[in-house]
Formats: sequence, C-alpha cells, structure tokens
Amino acid sequence: MREAAWWCLLLWAVCGDARQTTHQPNIVFIISDDQGFADVSWHDKEVVTPNLQKLLDGGVKLNYNYVQPLCTPTRSALMTGYYPYHLGRQKGVITPTTPTGLTLSRTLLPEKLRDLGYRTHAIGKWHLGFCDWDYTPTYRGFDTFYGYYNGMEDYYTHTRQGGYDFKDNKLTSWEENGTYSTFLFGDRAVKVIEEEAARSGPFFLYLPLQSVHSPLQVPDEYLDYYPEGSNQVLLGMVTAMDDVVGKVVEALHSTGQDDNTIIIFTSDNGSPNTGRNAPLKGYKGSLWEGGTRVPGLIYSPLLESTPREYNGLLHVTDWHNTLLAIAGSDALTDGDGFSQWDALRTGQAPSPRDSFIYNLDVDFDEPSGAIRVGNYKFFLGANTQDPKDWLSDLEEDPNETTNLVQERPDIAAELKELLLAQLASLVPHDTPPNDNAGNSDNWGGIWEPGWCTAH
Repeated sequence: MREAAWWCLLLWAVCGDARQTTHQPNIVFIISDDQGFADVSWHDKEVVTPNLQKLLDGGVKLNYNYVQPLCTPTRSALMTGYYPYHLGRQKGVITPTTPTGLTLSRTLLPEKLRDLGYRTHAIGKWHLGFCDWDYTPTYRGFDTFYGYYNGMEDYYTHTRQGGYDFKDNKLTSWEENGTYSTFLFGDRAVKVIEEEAARSGPFFLYLPLQSVHSPLQVPDEYLDYYPEGSNQVLLGMVTAMDDVVGKVVEALHSTGQDDNTIIIFTSDNGSPNTGRNAPLKGYKGSLWEGGTRVPGLIYSPLLESTPREYNGLLHVTDWHNTLLAIAGSDALTDGDGFSQWDALRTGQAPSPRDSFIYNLDVDFDEPSGAIRVGNYKFFLGANTQDPKDWLSDLEEDPNETTNLVQERPDIAAELKELLLAQLASLVPHDTPPNDNAGNSDNWGGIWEPGWCTAH
C-alpha cells in the first residue's frame, strides 16, 4: 500500500494529475530538532530515512539550507521573517523559568496565513516562551496546538526538571504520559490531515518534532536498524522520526490532498555531536557551517521539473515570505527574508539572496557574529578562538579549514565593515534573569503560563 502511494506521488510529480486545483495549496512544514548534516540517507548511506529520501527523490534538494545555531532563534526567524538580532532573540534559548517570549511587536506567520484563509495547526515543540498566555501558540495565530512549551523533555513522561509539559490546546493533557512523543505527534498530524479533508479551504500544519534532541530515547525496535555503538540510539531516533514523515505523506495521499500540498523539511540547527555534522566543521550553538547548514527539501507535485537540486542560498528567514507567497499574499513582510517561491517552484529563477548574517550580538562591549557574502564568510570573534577573526572561501573550502584573513585582508575588512554596520539595528538580547515564580513546583507540578507579563 505504501509503495503504491509513493508511486502515485512520483507519477504526479512528473506528469501532473487531473485532481490538481488552482486553490491555495496546503502547507506542511516539518522541523526536526538537532538533526545534523549527516543524519539523512543522502549524506550518509548508513542512515535509514526512506520516507525523506522518497520526498527528496521526487522534489527539490536544498543544498545551501541555512538556519540559526540554536532552537529558539531559528523558530523566531521562521515565525517573523527577521534575523534574531532584530528581535532580541540572538543570545540563546528560552529556558523553563525565563520570564519572556518571542516579542509581541511582530505579527507571526500563522496569524498572517489565517488572515489569508488558512486554518493553522501546531504539533510538537514550541520553545518561543510561555510565561504569559499571550506568548503561547493559540494566542499567536494557531487554531490548535498539541505539544509542549519547553525546549526539551523526556520523550515518554513528558517531564522536565520534575514538571509535566504537554498541552492539548490550552489544557494540560495527561493521557500522553507514557507514550513516545514522536508517535503522539505523528498520530495527531494524521488526525488533523484527515479532519481537514472534510473541510474546504487550505490548511497550514506546522510540525516541529522533538526528535532528535536529547535525551536520547527510542523504542527498542529502532535499535535493530543500526549496529551497537555510540550513535545507535541517536540514529534510531532519526528513523523513528522518518516513519512519522511517512505517515504524514500517506495521510495526505489517502485523503486526496497530496496533489495540492507543499511539504517542507528542515532541521532547526546542527547536531551537538560534531561527528554527525561531518564533513562540515562545528556543532550546534556555533556559527561554523556544522551549526548552521542543515539538511532540507521541498516536495510537491506543484513544483516544476523535479527532481532537481537547488544551489541558491536559502536562509530560515526566507521561509516566512516564501510561505506567504505560496499562500497568494501580495503583502510580504518587510523584514530580513526573501520570497524564494519563484526560484523553488520553477528551477529557473535564481535565488534572490547572495548574502546573509549568521548572527550578531554584543557582550561586554565586544561584538561577535558572522556574515556571508557570495562565497566568502567572515567571523568576528570566531567562537573566541585565536586568531579572533576568520575568513573562509566556502566554495573552495566548505569545511572551513583555512583562515584567509592574512591572505585576503581586503575582503576580510570589507565583510567586517558590513557586519559592524548592522550594529545600528541590533536589538539588545532579551535575556532577563530566571524567575522562580515559573517553577513547576508552584503550579502543581505542571509547566504552566501565567507568571509573567508579556512585553
């Protein structure tokens, strides 16, 4: 049955199908968590991801797919279309007792899609703040939410630091206690897709999965795919996540919605395990390529001339305007992202982007960050290493092995000037001290909103 479904999908991708419509397409946006550059079958043949591979084989492989180096910043950039340093979210992640969230001064992507007639659903990890209800998903444009607020938790008990964190819309849901979260999110995604089939109009399904963030946990049957060793559990988690992708695709097909749906897949940052980002240098939290360049793809029968590869630069801020363009909006966000829809859809148009800022921040009056222009990447304060500044030619040296600052001081100086010019628009990082008022012990053992005032 599954093979037959995939054969139909691939056939439509090549030949078209009589069921295709001119309606606004459904959008399914899947984000994995901490999945490294090598944690997919097309970068490491030992990794078992057949469902992602089939999407790739019938869609568009994103060769230069960039995100932020940490969870909260990437989600902030996606939801707003702005670099995190324009939001105050460039410093790090929001912790359970951080009394803040993603600024209310920006209108989020689901709010805009809802205004365009979309029904909006979020399933999985939020990690954009929850101390005030106004920061939570159903107050930021999502019609439904099923998942957890924090950045990490136990996959089975759904607890962090002794507090339970699992919501069905606004209500704490205890029924999920004991069930592996990846399966829960997959089953809810299937349910949403089946319910949407009975309605008219488009939907946006945002599916930020927990996998493969720590703690490393997976049902035993997934260990059988890999030999015993240091990465056995991690890669088993990747394969379990891939099964969820397969369930989503199969649900779209069985309900007849696949011909008018666009599926996007990306990781939110590189792996904390440097070996899983190979051959790229670096890890989660760093501005090296291993922390910021991740696997990505887009699949839909609405795309032309597939399968193919996209070699244009694509940054996570671009998805905001790209999805609005897909939805038919003629009022794109005047932020840091571009609409890449024409380039992704046709394969003929060039990427509208030839540069981007990896990140920018100031600590103790010392700026740090990185910028890419064309093939050149410049670090300012390159992860506190010596020498402080670093220049790479990513076309000749994609793994950042050689510092060209001394060899090409002209380019280093030019890029440094461009990066420092951005300091004028930098919003100071929003990292207030943790507040024990939010501790789950004060809320009956639940991580619950209501202990801060949104700003």
